[in-house]
Amino acid sequence: MRRIVKHSEAPKVKVSVYYETLCPDSQRFIVQQLYPVWRDLKDIIQLDIHSFGKTVEYDGGSRFTCQHGSRECRANTMLTCAKKYIADESQFLDFVKCVMSRFTGTDAGPVCANETRVEFEEIQRCYGGAEGLALQHQLSLHQAALSPSLDYVPWILVNQVFTRHQLRAAQYNLRAVVCATYEGATPAMCF
Repeated sequence: MRRIVKHSEAPKVKVSVYYETLCPDSQRFIVQQLYPVWRDLKDIIQLDIHSFGKTVEYDGGSRFTCQHGSRECRANTMLTCAKKYIADESQFLDFVKCVMSRFTGTDAGPVCANETRVEFEEIQRCYGGAEGLALQHQLSLHQAALSPSLDYVPWILVNQVFTRHQLRAAQYNLRAVVCATYEGATPAMCF
């Protein structure tokens, strides 16, 4: 029997997502699953998202190739920079959802920044220069430590655990996965 603890005592469910900005599966997951579930259950979710996916790093981080081309590399870097420069998690997720909904890479950046009231200048400076490359290099090292290694995007871990079954379940019903994993009193948004 599962021990139920009070809402405030139960640890949040950590949802880690490794995705690509121009990947249709990543786009669908973020827009249709991650964003609405996080919006409804953010009190019980610890979110950890990374825009890198199947990117390949060369020359110690001085250049990258992406599954969906150079536009995707720039957009991945833009969202990595946004993660650094948008301190408010809600505003960051609103920005990510907007960019992923438009599915136009960096072209969506200024429009989505305006819609979500994000200061875009620092983000734009970051993804257009050495800082963005350095952040992507750090993300490459972080992602390389995953076990098992990522071979699909979006790559989804729950409480730092990956299974193929959980990946499939989370892609199509993240709410059920989070609600089943949470050890506290079941929130109303789980029903």
